[in-house]
Amino acid sequence: MGSGIRAEVSLPTGSPSPFDGIVDGSRPIYSVARSGPNGDSGSVVLEFVADADLPVPECVDVVFDYGAKAAYRFETPCADDSPFSVLDRHGVPVAETTIRDGRLLVTFHATDLPTLRSVLDAFRESCADMQVLRLLQSSSTPEESDLVTVDRSDLTERQREVLTAAYEAGYFDHPKGANAGEVAELLGIDRSTFSEHMAAAQRKLLSTLLD
Repeated sequence: MGSGIRAEVSLPTGSPSPFDGIVDGSRPIYSVARSGPNGDSGSVVLEFVADADLPVPECVDVVFDYGAKAAYRFETPCADDSPFSVLDRHGVPVAETTIRDGRLLVTFHATDLPTLRSVLDAFRESCADMQVLRLLQSSSTPEESDLVTVDRSDLTERQREVLTAAYEAGYFDHPKGANAGEVAELLGIDRSTFSEHMAAAQRKLLSTLLD
């Protein structure tokens, strides 16, 4: 068994999502399938399942009627900053895509931590509102059972803000790209407040990882 990481991220249904202008996110969609980019037209075809009475624009076709549900299909230009294109560039297929509670949820498997970080950084560059909902790491050997779920919602909004600022400033790098005082200054808080938020966030994360 590999030691990969299963990640679930939440993105807006609007741009750079290919569902921008197709669905408003108020009603769930499931079973999203996507064709590879067409070299001639530079477009992709997406298909999904949703309520049969889902309001969609004329460019969306109903390709199968399940009764209460229907399968929908539409073609859209392949945007470089869409979440699907980001994963394509990293050679990572989409494992699952849904829209729920007004957000586009994308699940994928990264083979290692550097790949995961690279994908998340690319998501963050194209969409500042990207949120990591869940990370699940598999065991490295068949005999082990060491699945760990990190739920980002366990952290307060302020703790997530502090962690994000510290990460982006290079606080966790070796050597450090920024020290505690410099990150605190970026956040407009004093160093002791930064340290309190950082310690509380790390305790929550470590209690999950080491429990």
